[in-house]
Amino acid sequence: MRRMYLFFVTMIGLLFVGCQKEIEVDIPDYQDKIVIEGSIENGQPAMVIVSNSVPYFSTIDLDMLLNEVFIKDAVVTVTSSTGETEQLTFAYTEESPIYFAYMGQNIIGEPGKSYALRVEYGGKVYTSQTSIVQPVALDSVWLAFIDENDTMPTSRILLSDNAETQDYYQFRIKIHGKDLTDRLWVTSMPVAFDDATFNGKTVNYEILRANPSSLFMPTMTDEEEADFYRITYRPGDTIYIKTSMLDYSGYRFWSTISNELSFGQNPFMTPAPIISNINGDNAMGVWCGYASTIDTLYYQTRQRGGRKR
Repeated sequence: MRRMYLFFVTMIGLLFVGCQKEIEVDIPDYQDKIVIEGSIENGQPAMVIVSNSVPYFSTIDLDMLLNEVFIKDAVVTVTSSTGETEQLTFAYTEESPIYFAYMGQNIIGEPGKSYALRVEYGGKVYTSQTSIVQPVALDSVWLAFIDENDTMPTSRILLSDNAETQDYYQFRIKIHGKDLTDRLWVTSMPVAFDDATFNGKTVNYEILRANPSSLFMPTMTDEEEADFYRITYRPGDTIYIKTSMLDYSGYRFWSTISNELSFGQNPFMTPAPIISNINGDNAMGVWCGYASTIDTLYYQTRQRGGRKR
């Protein structure tokens, strides 16, 4: 019986080998684009990164970023719906993923206001519009353990959605701990979502630290990389959870980014196009207003719970 089984498996394997067909795939030519990534948040000034796109298989290092990717001589202007106008300055900032960005000082984001972005570079003009809607406070937030023996919890929230409005959410996480301190906010998965399935309801939702940047991953040891990509918390961690409300154009961009992260690497799926809200020739990216609140959890011991509202 065993010999018959092995014979059958071998014949199936030969059948598949014999049926293989060579497929030629035409990869479209690479097109240079200008990439504009900007944000303005309640209580914060505007921050805008302007860069050149790079081919997918490029080797990216700090020297390449400084000399080929960053665009340092653009004219970047933000105008509020109340008439304030400010030209942003290219400067070093810890808030930028790449440590440099065009930063504002005088215009501070406020809920209920809209903001126009204008970028002039290479004789071309790029524009966009965003708004900061009203922020939302969570009902509660806590550490979620699987069972009594679990020491690596995730975080959960209780959220009451407003039935009178169409709402668009984004959650981000920062960990400050003994083995890991996030410099940047890390998005959850999905990166953004609407309230179509729970409009006007109260939902219990798990927030996972799911998409840390891999830009500087080549400089990490195996241990640092494993800790960097963890989605659970350790004793001694302070966890900050940022709840941000987006306008529709910001939501459309970030929701299509979610699709790309989820399905873009699956060879059997067709990646969805990323919907940019940047207007201009051969440009992509996002100019997004955030209405945010921040909650804090302290994981000191195994005791269930954390800071709750």
